[in-house]
Amino acid sequence: MNGSLFSRLLRRDLDWYHRIRITPEHPVVWRRIWVLITHLGGARMTIAACLVGLGFPQSRYAAIHASVALLVAFLLSQFVKRTVGRPRPSAIERGHTVLEAPDRFSFPSGHSAASMAVAAMFALTFPSLGIWLLPIAVLVGYSRVALGVHYPLDVVAGQAIALMTAGLLRLW
Repeated sequence: MNGSLFSRLLRRDLDWYHRIRITPEHPVVWRRIWVLITHLGGARMTIAACLVGLGFPQSRYAAIHASVALLVAFLLSQFVKRTVGRPRPSAIERGHTVLEAPDRFSFPSGHSAASMAVAAMFALTFPSLGIWLLPIAVLVGYSRVALGVHYPLDVVAGQAIALMTAGLLRLW
């Protein structure tokens, strides 16, 4: 065996990162599409989704749970980020990323956690929405790698935090 399982996993993560990410040389239209998608997982959009849900009596339960899931997923991902301290790809590969990173830590992806937490909670309450919301949350995660601000494992970890949070809250 060549290296530990962990080091092989990190090499595979880096390999997938280089396959997925786009560079400033890619067509402008693709860069703009991925930037638009990535903003769907940002604070403004995820909080707005929860607030819109609060405005309708039939979705108030889901919106409250989505808000709590969003908060818990955010806090957990921020705690893990500061504990692990993995640098972002943009800190290592200056000039090769499309988007400026919001902070210096990479693992796990907060955008991926936020978008998946909100999508999962609404999908658990309204399964017909899940057909639309869950793929959007997956695309938000993919966009974080495509734009060069996260590695694939960061995205998977963020989405796992969100799904565990949503699952536990659903039991509540």
